[in-house]
Amino acid sequence: MKIKYILLSTAAIVILIVTTVGCGAQPQGATATPTTAAGIPAAGSYQPESACDNPYYPRRAGTKTQSGVDGSVITETTSIRGDANKAIATVTSASTNGIDVRTYECSSGGILLTEWKLYDGDKQVMSTLSYSGVFFPSAEQFKIGAKWEYSIVTHKDLDSGWVESETRRNCTVAGTSSVQYQGQFVDALRVDCVNEVKDLKASDEAALENYYDLYSFFYVYGVGIVGYRVSE
Repeated sequence: MKIKYILLSTAAIVILIVTTVGCGAQPQGATATPTTAAGIPAAGSYQPESACDNPYYPRRAGTKTQSGVDGSVITETTSIRGDANKAIATVTSASTNGIDVRTYECSSGGILLTEWKLYDGDKQVMSTLSYSGVFFPSAEQFKIGAKWEYSIVTHKDLDSGWVESETRRNCTVAGTSSVQYQGQFVDALRVDCVNEVKDLKASDEAALENYYDLYSFFYVYGVGIVGYRVSE
């Protein structure tokens, strides 16, 4: 899959609009989760509903969020199958780029992205050929100093022809940062990632391209990603 990223100043943090627009019912008899002044769960109070419900990468069946720089991306966790030990989540995102469908397999070892599909209307234009590594670590592993690597190979149909590409990401939880969320500054864990996209083969071999970017993602406990920074 060919991706061209907009490179921003290393000093610029893009704050995402993250708004929950729907959620699954709270389990009967569950105790209300304590929250801070910014409306986020207090440290240590998040109650996961499955192995895919990481407090820094939350996924709950029926939950919808509105996100993106302009709030135009609607993401819904359409299904969760499993329990606290092992689960599978299906997540759909709708944007002007099409419909993105991802399948995650989750366990105590972390979250794996096992299938990534892209649709243009009713037509599937991208499929997964292979994957390796951990997409996102478990809550217990997600601490300063943690490192992980992930790779996925996809096939994408283009307007004319096709391309097979590998997306590889190496990440480190680098430290903490203060970021804006709901109009207030909150503490976030900063994850620095090297993101590489390499075209492996294509119908037009002359069109093969490679991309390389450095990302910093900002994750808030109980909310997930709230912002990012991209630099060369």
